[in-house]
Formats: sequence, structure tokens, C-alpha cells
Amino acid sequence: MQHRLVIVDPSHASSVGHHDEVNRQLLEALIKAGWQAELWADVALEAESNSPQPLLGVFSGCGYEDPRHWSELGGMVNLGRRLEGQLQQASRADKPVAVWLGHSLLPFQLLGLARHLATAPAARVLLSLMFAPQESFSYASNEDQATANCRVALAALARATAQQGHELQLAFPSRQQETLYAPLLAATGLKSGGIHPAVVGAGCQPQPPAPGAGPQVLLHWGDLKAGKGREAALALLQTVLEQGLPASLSGWGWLFHSHSKTGLSSSERLLLERAEAAGLALEWLQGPITSQELVNRLACCPVALLAYDPVRYGRRSSGMLWHWAASRMAVERAAVGVGYATGWLAAEAEELGLPWLSPGASDGGAWLAAVALAAERLDACPIANSYAAAILGCTFAQWCSDCLARA
Repeated sequence: MQHRLVIVDPSHASSVGHHDEVNRQLLEALIKAGWQAELWADVALEAESNSPQPLLGVFSGCGYEDPRHWSELGGMVNLGRRLEGQLQQASRADKPVAVWLGHSLLPFQLLGLARHLATAPAARVLLSLMFAPQESFSYASNEDQATANCRVALAALARATAQQGHELQLAFPSRQQETLYAPLLAATGLKSGGIHPAVVGAGCQPQPPAPGAGPQVLLHWGDLKAGKGREAALALLQTVLEQGLPASLSGWGWLFHSHSKTGLSSSERLLLERAEAAGLALEWLQGPITSQELVNRLACCPVALLAYDPVRYGRRSSGMLWHWAASRMAVERAAVGVGYATGWLAAEAEELGLPWLSPGASDGGAWLAAVALAAERLDACPIANSYAAAILGCTFAQWCSDCLARA
């Protein structure tokens, strides 16, 4: 008899973003391993023409919306109760869940799950704590309050586990996250289950760059949310149009991809159109791209501009860093990253053994100079340290499947 496994992802509401990719991979790997796996996501996902299956639309108003609400303790409790109610409504006593699996859950979502688990039959609970305890999705963050909220959620999880006899495993996508959580785990009596592979990108199998194909600089990939470096990429292109290319970038191309609920402004589109017309070997891709095409493209980019805001991404992991680094490692090619000197990305690049260059300023000329220097320093050494192998060498889905296969 197959055992039922539920992936809990209240923030998966559309095919845009990393949630769709990781959940598709999880469903495929877990079903292949013999689990009766299903995804419980936002009800809006059911309207997608190509939504992942099996899917149950369970959640509404329990995603990433309105961080002002969930960052306060009262708001977190209110939303946690809402999520708990939706879980209770979706659960059926005649079909007990053997495994609850979660990733990318914010404190209020952890709290809602914990409250549900406090009355649910004993099960295995496998959780990846993707977000730092201080995360607020805001510049004006109250880190002390956010951390306190996270502690409340973890304490509720500990109580539910002890009360119902659940087998809980908490794991982390980086050493940075594990270190940030250590005091909270100690305070709530929980333990770390260690580091797991990157949630996206890890274990990918891109096609090697075609012989004779010119290298590309990754300028931008994915959605157009604030803080993901779009402004730096466009400023760099503006500088190239005005001043020309440095010698070290002669023969290089540029890759810019956009796929987002929000579109580029008219001035941004005009700049990209001018760059295309100027013969800069700019590839401007728009719309959804398959996971395989994504990694194939990234494998052709020895240099990546990852100018993610160092405040917003001070402690937040980046799926693009993982995707790009894993793609280059898989084809055994060198890679050099360009971004701000501080924040999660810079620190993670150092952990991965990935060269990381930062400009002295944040204007287009400074970013172009940093990218040109990265091209000069590119060598034949692939990412190869043991941490990179652990984080990027195996898929998160396979790791989850292997964990659950162990008694």
C-alpha cells in the first residue's frame, strides 16, 4: 500500500518563480519512489493550464502577501490560525498523512502547520527552513520581532511533535541559515538535521556549451521584483551603448531574461531594444523557460552579474546563484560572480569556492568594469570544494526521497 505524502506550500500560487520548479521535481521523485505524493498549494494554482499534479488547492490568503501583517505577532497568529483552518478542512480522517513535507515556509506558515500537527495523527515531518529567522521582506524590518515570531513558531512545532509523537527533521539550505537558526533551536529544544542540497539548480544536467560558441554574461534572469539587480544590468547596458566594450569582453554576448507578473517599463524596454539593435550580441528572452533550457543557458555564462540588493538579500538565499553555479559546475567550467560585497550571495559564493568581484561604486560604469575584470580573471578551475559538491551536486528532491527511505 502506498503511503500518503503531502507537500505543504501555501505560497505556490502560479507557475512564475522557483516554487513551481521545486514542487514539480519533488512530486516526480517522490511518486517514482513509491509515495502517494500530492501538492497542497494556493487555490489560484488550480487555474493554471499546466499546473503540477497531483494538486489540491487548499490555501487562500496565506501566501507572501502583506508582510506588514505577518511580521507582527498578532498578525502572524491570525494568519497561522487561518492556515490551520484550511489544513483542517482539507484533511480527511479516512486518509491519514504519513509524511508532511515543507519548504520555503515563513513563521506564520510554520505556526499554522504546527497548530494542525498538534491534533493530527503521528507522522514524519520533513521541513527545510529556507528563510532566515529575521526575514521580513522589507527594508524597514524589525529583526528582533521577526526572530521572536520565528521562535514562537518553532516552539509550537516542538510542542506538537512531542504531543502527537511526530518524527520531525529540520534541515537547512546553507551553513549560513543553519548558523542563524542555532540559538532558536537551542531555545526550543529542537535539533538541526544538517544541510541539504540547494532547493533549485542542484543536480542539474545541462548540455555543455557548443564548441566555438562565444561566452555570455548573465545580466538578469527571471522575475522583476525589487532588489534582483535589474537596475544594475540596465545601467551596465547603457554604459556599453555610450562607451563601448572593454577589450576583455570582445566576442562576449549578453543574456537578459524576464518572466514576471509585472512588466518592464517603457524606458527599460526601449533600452533593451536599442542594445539589441546595436549589435551587442544581446539575447533578450521573455516569458516562461523550461528548467532544462534554463540550465543549458546558464552553462554558457562564465560570468554572472548578480547585483542583488545587499539589504533585501542580506540573509535571503538566491535560487539564481545556485542555478548558475550548479550549471557551470556540472559542465566542469569556471565561473566568476559579480555583485555587492556584502549579503548572503557574497558569503555563499565564498563558501562555494566561487570567485566573487564587487565594484567600488554602483553605477553602470563600475558594474561594467567589474564584469570586464571577471572576464580577465576567468580560469580553467571549476567549482570543486566539498561544500559546493554537497550543496550543488544532488537534487533537493532526491535528498528528500533518500531521507524518507531511511527508517
